[in-house]
Amino acid sequence: MPMNRLLRALPFVALLLSLSACGGGGNESGQPDQLYLSTTDVTVGTPDRCYEGLGPEVHIYGGTPPYRLANSVPQGMVLNKAVVQNSGESFSITFVNGVCMKTMPITVEDQQGLLTHLSVTNGG
Repeated sequence: MPMNRLLRALPFVALLLSLSACGGGGNESGQPDQLYLSTTDVTVGTPDRCYEGLGPEVHIYGGTPPYRLANSVPQGMVLNKAVVQNSGESFSITFVNGVCMKTMPITVEDQQGLLTHLSVTNGG
């Protein structure tokens, strides 16, 4: 009899083990209480010349979309959008007017007020 009882319990034990192994919480887009960028620093140009042209594409993960973008140097860089709608989507930067800058932020804020920054340097 004890063996029969053990065999009946086996599927439930397997189910419990598989559920506990999944890790729980979050998803591939990141945790809802943390905000991530695919990169946190961008450097373009050279010490003696500031760059003009296309910059990187930056992906946003986690937090609670949509995400608002704030550009601290609009005369020197242009963002292709002001709002990123979904986690995992991106925005891109274009450098304009040959404006040099050192560690100037692009601020990303999610719907709940979580903040993160991308630090941008152009030239020396």
